[in-house]
Amino acid sequence: MSKFISNLHLDDFFSEAHTSGLSSNLVLSSLAFALSIVSGLLLLDGALTASLTSAAIGVLGLIAARAIKGAGQ
Repeated sequence: MSKFISNLHLDDFFSEAHTSGLSSNLVLSSLAFALSIVSGLLLLDGALTASLTSAAIGVLGLIAARAIKGAGQ
């Protein structure tokens, strides 16, 4: 029969990951900024090519970016 491994030292791994790194505010703000740039470009593309789909995705992306930025603050 095989032995069950009871102590994998996972506590040490997760506690280090939790304490080190970037703050969640900074990560969410960076994500919202990148999403707003991509959404703005989609909106611009939709306006220049008269593509309603690109424009709609751009608008939804801008709304999502605002929601992400608001959730981080």
